[in-house]
Amino acid sequence: METTLHIITGLSGAGKSLASRCLEDLGYYCVDNLPPELMEQFVELAATGKPSRNRIALVCDVRGGDKFEDLFHALERLAKKGIHHSIIFLEAKEDILVRRFSETRRAHPLREATLSDCIRKEKQLLEEVRGNASAIVDTSTT
Repeated sequence: METTLHIITGLSGAGKSLASRCLEDLGYYCVDNLPPELMEQFVELAATGKPSRNRIALVCDVRGGDKFEDLFHALERLAKKGIHHSIIFLEAKEDILVRRFSETRRAHPLREATLSDCIRKEKQLLEEVRGNASAIVDTSTT
């Protein structure tokens, strides 16, 4: 059976964890914050394990630090093995993200001077991923 791989990524506070839980409810094997360097091995193990897991969703984002930059290399290696993917990019308006962070009292994974600085820096870091996304979802109103 063909493996379905979704990469969930996007801005911190945009709902990646919620999206992962929804996909898990639909029968996907989901892992949050998996470093891209482990992606190939994980997908192969999941697809060949007992029971095999052919519906996989991985949350990858800036929490991975320098390792996040390896995302496209990992996806290329998987594609060469016949495992295709889609990238689901979640975003929200800056004021919504600021409100969500203030409600949860969680720190942004980037340690910039202000929360707005963190959001702007994260947008810059994710430009290439956003540009290669199969779907871009604005969660501002959800």
